[in-house]
Amino acid sequence: MNDRVKTLHKESIIIDGLGYAECPKYLEEFEFVDDLLDAGIAAVNFTVVGTNDGPLESIRKIEEWHRLIERSSDKLMLVKTGSDIENAKREGKLGVIMGSQNATIIGNDLSLLGTYKRLGMRIIQLSYSWQNLLGEGCGERTDSGLSTFGIEAVAEMNRLGLAIDLSHCAYQVTMDAIKYSKAPVLVTHSNPRALVDHARNKADEQIKALAKNGGVMGIVTYAPFVTKNSRPTWPEFLDLLDYVVKLVGPDHVGIGTDFSLWTKEEYETWLKVNPNLVPQGPQGGWTWRNIFVNDQGLVEYSQVFQITEGLIARGYSDQDIKKILGLNFLRVFKEVWGK
Repeated sequence: MNDRVKTLHKESIIIDGLGYAECPKYLEEFEFVDDLLDAGIAAVNFTVVGTNDGPLESIRKIEEWHRLIERSSDKLMLVKTGSDIENAKREGKLGVIMGSQNATIIGNDLSLLGTYKRLGMRIIQLSYSWQNLLGEGCGERTDSGLSTFGIEAVAEMNRLGLAIDLSHCAYQVTMDAIKYSKAPVLVTHSNPRALVDHARNKADEQIKALAKNGGVMGIVTYAPFVTKNSRPTWPEFLDLLDYVVKLVGPDHVGIGTDFSLWTKEEYETWLKVNPNLVPQGPQGGWTWRNIFVNDQGLVEYSQVFQITEGLIARGYSDQDIKKILGLNFLRVFKEVWGK
């Protein structure tokens, strides 16, 4: 690693737009926090509840996270404002951004959005891969857009200062949310569909609308969204990032790894309940092993340095690299949550 890469990582506020760790005990069991800190990560938007959890189960899991943060206060810090991320960087801690990948956590009660904000949650995705009361996810066969309840939820999230995530949302739900939101919205972990035609990736017109709204798109390292034919490579990942930068500029691009500590059993359970999103890929399909275990792809936080090296090699300026590594997300967080 050359001196320029080391300096950039020392100076940068690196934010991962999405990390999946619904069960907080995994962070301790696998010494995951140390890996993140060693890689220079300042904050991660952790999915702290299940992707189909209702209110009661969600609140229980959020309490587990609070207990983890309390007993690991030497390493972890709960993020409520943009300044908290800057403080985490300064103190050498990992900022925990509490997020949900599905609005099923509120049931049919918008007042629960305020409850979740008081509990520390800061990012909520409107829909996961299937339909909920707000609208469809990208795995549904229909795409009628946001429901009236969904439009009301967007307005309430704007009022409360909760960030809206659209990564898994269906096409029209994504476009409607951008239209109705008075604050910048996020696609925390997705890729351009023009390069990888997967239901989870976003079309050019969606990416352009997101940028016009002031939002940020986190380019994802999750193998099936990076390539369809082989284990992904860093050049392929950087091609996706380059594409979005050329489409909307460097102010609207970040990184959302979607890195997960799923066990084999958890991943196979997810596949069973998401039949429309079973990823097609190498011979035999994408399995838990060749996504999460194979050491030839994008599977470890320690490899984040390769992103910086690749951006330098492609001629990116230091300031644009810092934006992509985290400053773009931080800008939106400060605007939505407050400084």
